[in-house]
Amino acid sequence: MQLFSIAVSNKLNIDEENLISAFKNLSNKGIKVIVSSNICRSSTYYELKLEEKFAFGKDNKARDLIAEAISDIIVNYAVNWIVSKLIGKYYYYFSQQEKEDIRKIAYSILESEDNIETFKKVKRKEIAKEVFDFLEENRHIDIEGFVNFRLKSFVGELSEVVDKAVDEFLMQKEYNEFVGLLKYFVELQDSKLEVLNVVVDKGGKFHLYNESYEPLSSEYIKEIAGELQEGVVTDEDALMSILITIAPQKIFFHSVNYLKNKEILDTIKKVFTNRVEIVCSEVKCEK
Repeated sequence: MQLFSIAVSNKLNIDEENLISAFKNLSNKGIKVIVSSNICRSSTYYELKLEEKFAFGKDNKARDLIAEAISDIIVNYAVNWIVSKLIGKYYYYFSQQEKEDIRKIAYSILESEDNIETFKKVKRKEIAKEVFDFLEENRHIDIEGFVNFRLKSFVGELSEVVDKAVDEFLMQKEYNEFVGLLKYFVELQDSKLEVLNVVVDKGGKFHLYNESYEPLSSEYIKEIAGELQEGVVTDEDALMSILITIAPQKIFFHSVNYLKNKEILDTIKKVFTNRVEIVCSEVKCEK
């Protein structure tokens, strides 16, 4: 029998049952292996016993399959720990909740369809090759130590993902603060109109009508009357300015499928909350 051991830090939060099952499944690929485990301090040690004919020096198949299994552990489990560690090291000044939000964004980037098909598959192969070479002269591998000292390039790429996640987090935070400010302005404003109908035409322009479906008069928005031409607005920022100035009690949106930028509707909903209602999606509603 050849003995091989793997040390897995408890920091990685790996389900022991799944891990043992993954190694035992090697038997389905023709490699007979006996797996046992024991906990020592902050790590769990897994001992794999291979039949002599599958010894690493005699049969590369066993070494190759074990390298692939360890690579899967790193890509599927250790990544989350690495990301959290990078956030704690380089972005320690954020609050715990902010760090958790950043971690979720980073993980969503890694789990996006593009990354699953490219980044993860490529990295799984690259890491398996590193592990395979390492096992040529070693019969013990510590996952945490291996990541820290042998996979610096991989950690560096994850660091770039964390940086991107922080940028997205800050942009979202700035956006939320902006929305909060607009909500505050709306709450301070007296409503100049009970009902405003916003009809989006095929060109993405906004046609504004009062409750009687008459084109909105510029008398409601004297300060920014230049933005409104015969009840029509072409600019999203101008639309938002008009809505905040008028602060209608109810805003009915028509033909929203013609919107060039769906995000403007999301923003308006967040600012005006339950004042906004979608009347119809695809065609202009009858007056």
